[in-house]
Amino acid sequence: MSFPSLFLSMIFIYTSILLFCLPISCRGTNETDHLALLQIKEGISSDPLGVMGSWTDSLQFCEWHGVICGHRHSRVVALYLNSSKLTGTISPFVGNLSFLRVFSLQNNSINGIIPHEISSLRRLQLLLLADNSFEGKIPSNISGCSNLIKLHA
Repeated sequence: MSFPSLFLSMIFIYTSILLFCLPISCRGTNETDHLALLQIKEGISSDPLGVMGSWTDSLQFCEWHGVICGHRHSRVVALYLNSSKLTGTISPFVGNLSFLRVFSLQNNSINGIIPHEISSLRRLQLLLLADNSFEGKIPSNISGCSNLIKLHA
């Protein structure tokens, strides 16, 4: 094989690899965030408005309804699911959303306890859980949310 044809073959292979891998890397998915969101969805027993209908693998999780991701790392920075008529519980896996700054589930029918894993959210600034049916107390280790500005439960 001559040098020009070898060179062209190498360029073709390199370009093929880039075209195959680029869509995967551009999605910027973080498997920890993805799995945590799926666990949060699993904790929801009723979604009459279908707000979590977009929470499927056919869309990248940053495109799911109520999910906001940061531009730099494509990590979940906010969950806005307020006034969605959701029923269920908050999954302890919410504590794995380490970049989460805003968690808003106000005005739903969420029950059970507020999981203590929420205290591992060091970046959390707004925790808005009012107008639900929680049982028990706010976790005593909530002080782990060292950037918390507002807690409305």
